[in-house]
Amino acid sequence: MKMKRIISLAALCALLLAGCAGPSEAATLPPGWEDSWVRVGDLLGVEPMDGFAPNENKDAMGAAGLYYATWTAGEGETVDNGEDGEATLYDAQIYVLIQQFRESAKAQAELDSWQDRERENYAAGEAADETHAGQEFTILPLLEGKEGNPYARGAAAFALRESGWAICVELLCRDGFEGDPQALLGEFLDGLHYNGG
Repeated sequence: MKMKRIISLAALCALLLAGCAGPSEAATLPPGWEDSWVRVGDLLGVEPMDGFAPNENKDAMGAAGLYYATWTAGEGETVDNGEDGEATLYDAQIYVLIQQFRESAKAQAELDSWQDRERENYAAGEAADETHAGQEFTILPLLEGKEGNPYARGAAAFALRESGWAICVELLCRDGFEGDPQALLGEFLDGLHYNGG
């Protein structure tokens, strides 16, 4: 849940500083992009994926180059999230978090930090490199959620674009979800399209 807390804090800052909104619907699509794709910032176009519906899409702090979006599977269940209030949990949820940095070294440091946070919240398997839609990712299996984590397992992917974009994609599942997180994550990554960078 730490990644979700980070996203929640970023969204709160955005409300105070710059407002929350997804990419402008009136904005011109990059060449070759389809209207049915969900845009995340100006970098990503995401193809629809069977079984998952778009949920949130926010410029968490657009001026700072931070954007996120989520997709969900199954019916939402509202639960008490302790000090954070209520949260809606789904059978499975995909989180996409991207942030642009002026220097690739800073983007890589952020990616390393994101991976460390995953290991704080999950017993993780061995990371492996995979290529999806022409982009290299480090895939981290999330084998078991640690105490207090409402998601039982999942998988996360981390990538660095040459233009300084750090990309994190998580697919998290609750107990009872029958899909294979790594296979579904790979399918989702195969449907990503990049606007330069």
